[in-house]
Amino acid sequence: MCYVTTVTKAMKALNSDTTLEREWGRLRRSQLMQLVRAGSEPGHSPLAIELLRAVMEAGEIRASDLANKLFVTKTSISRHVNDMLKEKLLTQRPDPADGRATLLGVSPAGRRTLEQRETRRSRVLHELCAGWPEGDVATLTMLLQRLNDGILERRLSERQLAKD
Repeated sequence: MCYVTTVTKAMKALNSDTTLEREWGRLRRSQLMQLVRAGSEPGHSPLAIELLRAVMEAGEIRASDLANKLFVTKTSISRHVNDMLKEKLLTQRPDPADGRATLLGVSPAGRRTLEQRETRRSRVLHELCAGWPEGDVATLTMLLQRLNDGILERRLSERQLAKD
């Protein structure tokens, strides 16, 4: 039996009038990201913020490795990196291991931008879950982690199959 069918039957057994697909659609269409982005400076797309976060976590990273990490094309990364270099959100220096390559880092302005966005996101999420029992927030966090881990595992598997 398919997983979705199993989940749908379980939801019906709980007398719920919803399904996983319906709730996923509601989440995707929701205004959550608009709430988080409210007050952001223009031009800071979700990918730009993920790019900043990934560079921050890496310390320094080549653009090609960043594209690979974020599952986007080198062309897309190049465009975003160039824009972010112009905005002085990223820094760039020659890679000492390979004179042809450069390493990207997060500038102080990029750090501030990321910190402001993270603060807004945290505030919005805490406000949305303010009336929830602590255990429910912990359960949601755990389930989101499992979902994200599953998505990453699938993308890595698909990438490996494409190479073979």
